[in-house]
Amino acid sequence: MIQFRLSERESNTNQLHEKTSLIMGGKRLFLIFAIACSLLWVPLARCAEQAPSQTKGEVRDVILMLEPGPLHLRLHIALGGQSLPAIREAYVDRLMQTLDQDEDGKLSQEEMMRSPLLRTPQRPLAASFLKSLGTAQTFTRSDIMRTVERVGGETIAYREDTTSVNNDQELFNFLDQDSSGQLDRMELVAAARRVLEKDLDRDEVVSFEELLPEPVVDPSDPIAGLTVETPRRPSAGISTMIRDTRETRLSQRLLRQYDANRDRKLSQTELAWDDVSFRFMDTSGDGLLDEVELGFIHQSPVDLELAIDLEPVDDTIPAVQVIHANGKRIERTMRPDFAKIQFEGAIVSFTRRKIDPIATAVENAMIEFNNMDIDVNGYLEKEETEQRVRFARGLFETIDFDGDGRISGEEMEQYVRVRSEPLATSCRVNIFDTGHGFFMALDSSGDGRIGFRERRDSAKTLAMLDRDGQSGVSMEEPVRHFHIEFVRGAYRLFGANDESADETPAFQQRSESGPTWFRRMDRNGDGDLVWGEFLGPRDVFHQLDADHDGLIDPVEATAAENSQKNETSGP
Repeated sequence: MIQFRLSERESNTNQLHEKTSLIMGGKRLFLIFAIACSLLWVPLARCAEQAPSQTKGEVRDVILMLEPGPLHLRLHIALGGQSLPAIREAYVDRLMQTLDQDEDGKLSQEEMMRSPLLRTPQRPLAASFLKSLGTAQTFTRSDIMRTVERVGGETIAYREDTTSVNNDQELFNFLDQDSSGQLDRMELVAAARRVLEKDLDRDEVVSFEELLPEPVVDPSDPIAGLTVETPRRPSAGISTMIRDTRETRLSQRLLRQYDANRDRKLSQTELAWDDVSFRFMDTSGDGLLDEVELGFIHQSPVDLELAIDLEPVDDTIPAVQVIHANGKRIERTMRPDFAKIQFEGAIVSFTRRKIDPIATAVENAMIEFNNMDIDVNGYLEKEETEQRVRFARGLFETIDFDGDGRISGEEMEQYVRVRSEPLATSCRVNIFDTGHGFFMALDSSGDGRIGFRERRDSAKTLAMLDRDGQSGVSMEEPVRHFHIEFVRGAYRLFGANDESADETPAFQQRSESGPTWFRRMDRNGDGDLVWGEFLGPRDVFHQLDADHDGLIDPVEATAAENSQKNETSGP
């Protein structure tokens, strides 16, 4: 049990606040009648226009619990330049204004029934009983906000998937031809050729999916290869690696993970912190941090500060901005939605997964709608839905807005759209353990594909993963790699909404660059033209390839076009 005299605790707290002020001073059915449509959903875009301007969004301080030691991250998360709570508040205001027909500042049961978000199944006996009480049931704005928060969940939630580490191990095993457990010089040289063997579609780029191992087929099984197996979707759990500094038990978590000698205190060595950060926290000056001192970790110096906009208002605003970093940015291509930072003992990449959460929710729901529509008559009867677990009691009646005993495609779509709005005002922060980064290293652009240029440099790239100075690169020799993505919450009528990190890491498509003719010739979209893609004479290809590296990049293409324009417009 930790004992602390009150005066000593107050003294330490005052010292900490003094240090803080010095160091931290400078941070959205189809109804049969179109007239009713506006009563059912409120577009988030209109809400964003009403929300107050907050350039950096909602601020969250989190601790990234890496194996070498914890990192303090400060995240500014916005949606269209607005904070998520502000957009949710504006959404509720708009919902109230749309449904409150008598403008009395509250909603009657009849007004509530106009929205699939607020509509609940009504049993005749219960309705008659409430009516007999003589008092009309009404709902205030606070009641509506509680419903929105219950459906939408936390504005920011943290999830993780540790299964993606298997993909990196598969790549290493593929390159390790002699199964020696390390990549020797010859295997490094052969890496470019080996990777190209996985180019199944022959487009000169190798995608993440192409590198996955092929299924093993038993030749003695007569039906082997005829059945299609549906891959198991990885389950996303609540993150144990990303912890919000507002957690009441964060100090105990830190001690449990990093207290190597179990003395209930953390030394500078155990935390792997620099002198400045450790001394800031060590208010007692004894060279150790106890549970009380660790309770102020939210006030410690920040290792990385990021501004993330899930949907920037225009293309000039980067989706991911690094404000401050106690690490080195190592991505080779500057992209507005991607950053890779090398810290002491780990490399972490950050990206925004761009999705339309409402369109995604509708698409998933309509696929299931078609699967359940056994007689293919364009609507669902109650018997067709009774086998679905997610069709809980009363759900059929809630979706069946006109009460005709069947659910049309329009009713299903509108229900899902409305239910999607609250979740679309939230952000899921997903972390993927990507192993020791063999694929992430080869994919220097972060687009999920290894292009000609990246493949050509593979031997040099893999050799740079060597840390012990000895010949060869072993499986666990490089530092650990982690991939953190930010994505808007998406509603799932069938499936768990919390499973937001159930895909491979978000590999963003490379932004188009270069003249129009260049982009049209670049058929595989890797940002370079090889001779096989170029549609002109070979001598022109060599002329445009200014650095004679066998590739025409966007800079060289743009320079050639500008030169041609200057010659044409000259005297």
